[in-house]
Amino acid sequence: MELASASLPLVVGIIWATGTGKTALSLGIARRFRGSIISADSMQVYRGMDVGTAKLGLSERLGVPHALIDVVPAKHHFSVAEYQVLAFEAVNEAIRLGRLPILVGGTGLYVRAVLDGYEFMPEKPDTMLRSRLRKLSEGELRERLRAIDPLAESSIAANDSRRLERALEMSTQSADLPSVLKRRQHPVLWRVLRIGLRAERAELYRRLDQRVDAMISAGMEEEVRRLLAEGLNPDDTAMQGIGYKELSAWMRGEVGRDEAIELWKRRTRNYAKRQETWFKKEKDTHWIDVSTQSSSAILAQAAVLVESVAGGHKR
Repeated sequence: MELASASLPLVVGIIWATGTGKTALSLGIARRFRGSIISADSMQVYRGMDVGTAKLGLSERLGVPHALIDVVPAKHHFSVAEYQVLAFEAVNEAIRLGRLPILVGGTGLYVRAVLDGYEFMPEKPDTMLRSRLRKLSEGELRERLRAIDPLAESSIAANDSRRLERALEMSTQSADLPSVLKRRQHPVLWRVLRIGLRAERAELYRRLDQRVDAMISAGMEEEVRRLLAEGLNPDDTAMQGIGYKELSAWMRGEVGRDEAIELWKRRTRNYAKRQETWFKKEKDTHWIDVSTQSSSAILAQAAVLVESVAGGHKR
């Protein structure tokens, strides 16, 4: 089934916290409406980081084009501004091919960079300030950023000191808040349908704990060992990802294995809470509660929304 354009092209955004089933729903929507999936996950851009980012395998992506996955080496420091350029290209390419662009992910600033067309300041490193900031703990960085811009702080994943430092640096370079430096007058040339998947807190936490256990069974420890053997170190942006940082600390003898896994689970839950805080502020979002519904029921509701916003036209 394909969607006919009605005025501006339609872009679907599937959002909310990690572990709510965004990937499964995006595949269902893509197969029903001839869609292309564009990842809005700040960790899935890194090559070789598969298990800990819940990246779909090539066989699972079969028949559905995917973009913004495996974009850069794990040693690369990837910025939201770089992401935005590539994501705009992916959206426009999907539209050119007559496909439905489906933006999927839980990295709040990545989602808004595309759906709202944020403009970002060019990165101008302040080496003296960065040197001072790197002497602070993650908690101290978060406290400083929260006082300036709570929205920016809530969008940054646990353990990601690099992005906390950059947000604080940006706050000294502009009178605008780090979370939103400027919006374009006419930010994007498409219509947007936001579909949010939410779950009751207890159910979400149960899913997240199971997700960590499944990643361990799927070879997360071996993946972290390989990355460390390839030369990644704790300061690299990629190794700030939840799960990677905790397991690498265990492998360096800084914590025990059980403690590392428990830290991983706790920080995943904390990150999900921050995602909820961020996405609750999204306007015009159509919410689907996934706590007790089957995947087929969730897909059916989402499909009705897509058809409704598309004006009911099919071809």
